[in-house]
Amino acid sequence: MLNGFFTPDLFASAIRMATPLALAAIGGTICERSGVVNIALEGIMLIGAFFGVVVTLATGQVWLGVLAAVLAGVALSGIHAFASVTLRMDQIVSGTALNILALGLTGFLMEVLYGHPGATDSIPHQILPVFNFPAASGTGFFATLWNWINPLLFGYTPIVYLAIIAAVLGQWAMYRTTWGLRLRALGEHPRAADTVGVRVIAGRYVAVLISGALGGLAGANLSLEQVGSFSENMSAGRGFIALAANIFGRWTPVGSYLASLLFGFAQALQIKMQAYQDVLHIPVQFFLMLPYVLTVVVLAGFMGRAVGPAEVGKPYEKE
Repeated sequence: MLNGFFTPDLFASAIRMATPLALAAIGGTICERSGVVNIALEGIMLIGAFFGVVVTLATGQVWLGVLAAVLAGVALSGIHAFASVTLRMDQIVSGTALNILALGLTGFLMEVLYGHPGATDSIPHQILPVFNFPAASGTGFFATLWNWINPLLFGYTPIVYLAIIAAVLGQWAMYRTTWGLRLRALGEHPRAADTVGVRVIAGRYVAVLISGALGGLAGANLSLEQVGSFSENMSAGRGFIALAANIFGRWTPVGSYLASLLFGFAQALQIKMQAYQDVLHIPVQFFLMLPYVLTVVVLAGFMGRAVGPAEVGKPYEKE
């Protein structure tokens, strides 16, 4: 009845769906390792998605749109860094305020720039895949194996591969470099780090801005590649799912990426299952809630046992 359900395309779709979550989650990992909680990832993704589409439609250059999305994410995260690091505001309040700001600002700019709410026009051009090899003909072992491996490894856009590189490079940098050691010290014992000459305020600023850049890139992936247009509130809770992936991944870049794959698979699965609605006799709303139910289950099951950086969420004041 469900013959052909678990196909290579399902898992390839999971990798694509996981990419914006993974980029935001890796950014959240770097940010929280420095001692700053970035609840604003939801708003950063949204504003990155918006400016990525606006610039792409205006210039016809999709890479300029990607750059605009990253810069927009950096700008919004810069406000969060100023509020939470310099002004020592409550980091949760600052991030929540920026989420509301991003939602209102994108809706307002939709009216100003396009004269209507809702969604922009579709982008007539997409970022081309880096690799796109043809499927093998025949039914032999090697042909079957290739037809499984091909869609899993190839046919993605550059940002998908950038997410994988960010996870591996971030893991190496966090545990194999002086920068990574200092970053972790900022979140575990910033006063001790300050004593030995580590610039706590500057280090936290850099970490927050990196998370903003990755969050903006996540927004670009969402609007420019997955959807091809911008619609209001299109992030739809993905920033919060990315925070859950960060916790589930134990505040490590590779762990955050693997956790994002789990959530991406849930999203791909709910899309695939809708095609079998008549067979399964399950309301479509049940499929739509799968990623969010998984988020709640992960947080309920792992939040109590996951131990984050000791000083995360606590403003640092130099004596």
